Amino acid sequence: MKFIFSSLGKKIQIAISGILLSTFLLFHLMNNLVLFAGPVAFNQMVSFLESIKPLIRIMEFGLLSIFLLHIWNTISLYFSNKRAKAKQGSSLSRQTTSVNSRNMIISGTIILLFFIIHLRYIWYSYQAHLFFGSETYYDVLLRNQLGYLGHTPTSIFYIISILFIASHLKHGFQSALKTFGFLENSKGKILYQLSVVFWGIIPLAFILIILSIQLKIIH
Repeated sequence: MKFIFSSLGKKIQIAISGILLSTFLLFHLMNNLVLFAGPVAFNQMVSFLESIKPLIRIMEFGLLSIFLLHIWNTISLYFSNKRAKAKQGSSLSRQTTSVNSRNMIISGTIILLFFIIHLRYIWYSYQAHLFFGSETYYDVLLRNQLGYLGHTPTSIFYIISILFIASHLKHGFQSALKTFGFLENSKGKILYQLSVVFWGIIPLAFILIILSIQLKIIH
């Protein structure tokens, strides 16, 4: 328990939870790519997920727990490091680390805001649709209203948020690999190269989906 709550223990927890959240993004993207197959295929996919709702609810609860654990450990580690540096004094390397940490806190805060807005409109609307809606799941997602992907200002906000997610993921993967002992100039270099899938390709694919909706390629 002492190790788990130590600085290194928190770093490991942040790294593992971050990797799990990144894995979720991959599956989330795979679901969203079904939009290109048209409304019938997308609605069938969402209906299938609804048919296994108990399992989905367990997964959602687990995802939320991982997300909260990631936030708590990140904030806790940031302030622990800040207190330690205040006692030890500062150097150029510590200042650089501090800047990176602050950037991660800022990008993380923006991502949290995006996450709340996304849940408020998309996830909540999908749940309400089960009881009150006459629209299909496909139609809900493409609504031209504030908070939905068919709404241009909302789409711009989503794209900006995804760029912050990409930046957060890039630094996060670099930190996680260092925590596990993989340095960029060692045999672990391949892992740094593979991480571009999560911080580069996946965010880009989400942006392409949003642009496709705005350009009426998906309609």
